Amino acid sequence: MGLGLKRTDLQAMADAKLDDAAMLLTNGRYSNAYYLAGYAIELGLKACIAKMVAAETIPDKDVIKKFMNHEWSTLVGLAGLKVELQRQQDSDPDFGANWALASEWSPDSRYETSDITSSQAIVEAIGNPKSGVLPWIRTHW
Repeated sequence: MGLGLKRTDLQAMADAKLDDAAMLLTNGRYSNAYYLAGYAIELGLKACIAKMVAAETIPDKDVIKKFMNHEWSTLVGLAGLKVELQRQQDSDPDFGANWALASEWSPDSRYETSDITSSQAIVEAIGNPKSGVLPWIRTHW
């Protein structure tokens, strides 16, 4: 991911990745659908972090390094969403299940084969309008 992306760019990219995942799923491209769905979460969390960066300030070097990783738990922490995430999991069991399922994703999934069941499950867990992970992230970006 290149530097200099705006928060709105990250938001649009997150939405596009989930849309593309749904399209790939419909067309039988299950492994790529799985990978792109998870990538939508990473981009969404980075949009949440970008919201916190003040104009005309340079973030701490360690923050920048952490921002460039793919670990959702680190990104959730940088976005200041740990408490909110736990609160959401506690108050909405469906969201908690969706977060748990989506959290199985890793960047290494791009090298793995996914079947229709796991691909459908992650796309639904991430995109579900009521208890999906990306709709929850959107409320914080």
